[in-house]
Amino acid sequence: MARTRNPHAPGDTLEEIQHFTDRLVERVSANPRPILALLGGIVLLAAIGGGVLQWRQARSEAATEALEDLRSEFVAAMGGSPGSLEVPEPANPETARSIRTDFADRFTVLAEEHAGTPAAALALAQVAELRLQLGETDAALEAWRAAADAAADRPQLRGVLLERLGQAYEVAGQPSEAATAYEGAGDTSGYPLRYPALAQAARLRADAGEIERALALYKRIRAESPETRLPDHLAARLRELEAAPR
Repeated sequence: MARTRNPHAPGDTLEEIQHFTDRLVERVSANPRPILALLGGIVLLAAIGGGVLQWRQARSEAATEALEDLRSEFVAAMGGSPGSLEVPEPANPETARSIRTDFADRFTVLAEEHAGTPAAALALAQVAELRLQLGETDAALEAWRAAADAAADRPQLRGVLLERLGQAYEVAGQPSEAATAYEGAGDTSGYPLRYPALAQAARLRADAGEIERALALYKRIRAESPETRLPDHLAARLRELEAAPR
């Protein structure tokens, strides 16, 4: 019984590759410039792509190192050990204020010099913390917003920064603005704590008297993430609001 030849047998595939190679060689020999130009362009694009990735990585690493160095300088200026996570408080309040003001400006400059890197967003977050400690609430809120914007393509970092912005708004007595910040974190795809952030937004909407928006967020959480468990007091409050006549 004759065997049917497999059109995709290894021998046939090798033969097709050989024929293609032969034809390519013939074309290059007959008219080499267009083909070589195309191949050269592909090689150039690959080299550029690799170079861009290397440049971005090196730039990000340099920015991170600069941020770490500046933070170590700040800790040392406050009287602590470089590299320590703890920042001591100088005995003289004016000294502490002067140091914080100086380093808030320096972290701002660092963020500008390394714009587009994760370190820039973290530097702006440091600016926000220092401005809060200086009692400059508006400047702190502006820095938190800028930090979140700087992390637009890094969802996990952006989500954290938006939640921190929400906390700052809440401390400032602005529940609607705080809720908007938490909603931003909840709308950040790829942020693992997005639904707990939406729960905080629902709480703040209710605190601001925005009942319908609070309930809409509550329904969204139940629909999109039924496994998310809200704090008992918040869940009870939202259920009461849902059941109340309107």
